Amino acid sequence: MKSFVQVLLFTTATCATLQPRQSNSGCCFQLASVGKVNETVLEDHVGDLILGGSFQQGGFCLDSTSKTIQDSLRHNCFMRAPDYQFECYQGAVGKTAFEVTKTGGKLYLTYNNSPGTFYACPIGSGTEQTYDIYSSEKANKTGCLSVALTLTNETPECSTGSNSTIATRPRIPPPRTVRPSPALRREAPPEACSISPSAPSLAPYRLRPSNASIASGVNGTSAEVVIASGISTTFEYAIPEDFLPADRYKSSLCALQFRMPICTSLPKGYPCYSFSGMEQEVLADSGMAFELTRDDGGAAWNGTELHQVFPGENTTIGTFDCGQAVSYGWRKMSWKVSSVRNFALEFVQAGVGRNAKFQDGVGAWIVPCQ
Repeated sequence: MKSFVQVLLFTTATCATLQPRQSNSGCCFQLASVGKVNETVLEDHVGDLILGGSFQQGGFCLDSTSKTIQDSLRHNCFMRAPDYQFECYQGAVGKTAFEVTKTGGKLYLTYNNSPGTFYACPIGSGTEQTYDIYSSEKANKTGCLSVALTLTNETPECSTGSNSTIATRPRIPPPRTVRPSPALRREAPPEACSISPSAPSLAPYRLRPSNASIASGVNGTSAEVVIASGISTTFEYAIPEDFLPADRYKSSLCALQFRMPICTSLPKGYPCYSFSGMEQEVLADSGMAFELTRDDGGAAWNGTELHQVFPGENTTIGTFDCGQAVSYGWRKMSWKVSSVRNFALEFVQAGVGRNAKFQDGVGAWIVPCQ
């Protein structure tokens, strides 16, 4: 796998700088992926954008007014339903709103007011692996890897018109050198689980931080969660007997779902989370591990899997049989959530306690599958 530096050197040495078209803002560029896949973005003969292979390197220009992208042939580029693949076609128009965002001194391609998470999905099984590129709206991401797309060989206009993103992390400790930990395995996605927006959601009734001093927090609430190097939090749940109404849910499958709404969509007064950032998560392959530390029902659970979460997405952490009865009515389940490779996230879990100020927001919920 080539490093990101190697990709930049390759791009600079072998590709001519794109000339801006007079019909747009003048922001023209090429793209390279960063993360588990570090490749130059190429364009094949039918307009699909791919990573790896031997096709011609793609060249693009952004119209910052309409938030649209065209390739070097002036074909419109988009990611639209039903497959949400990144592609460029003559005459075709999609609804994808593209922007250039500056994060940590680098320029990234983002879309639809999201942080810019793309998915590289492998094509075939040849000796030289290639990948199609999709948006986060792709339904089945089995085998796909999350990446970011950074601008290369960009014209100066891209920097002057970019959005700047600044993240503050007041209480999360800075990354530090740690001893190598046992390798975490990437598993296949959990058993298929379709979650209705109207499905009941069960928040943890209690949170137990590994560092007891965190519980009081800056807001004086036990709903504060800190996941960082050396700091974990245990989420404790109690599933009542009537959690699954018999007349509405035929399946007894439940899921642990992590929700991370964009901060601007949170209820008024809900504090925004502090996050180590998409760049750190993708480049370092960092995230969280969810270890099932208690279950009265004895469900099977993989505690070695690495889970990555991104702003604007609901992530299914895992599934389990929630129809298993226990002798005393309420089924207790607990997960210890810890940082992997210096991942850091600090937030207020919604729904904790009987008098929770916020009933919905950031955090982990048990939900029934349809």
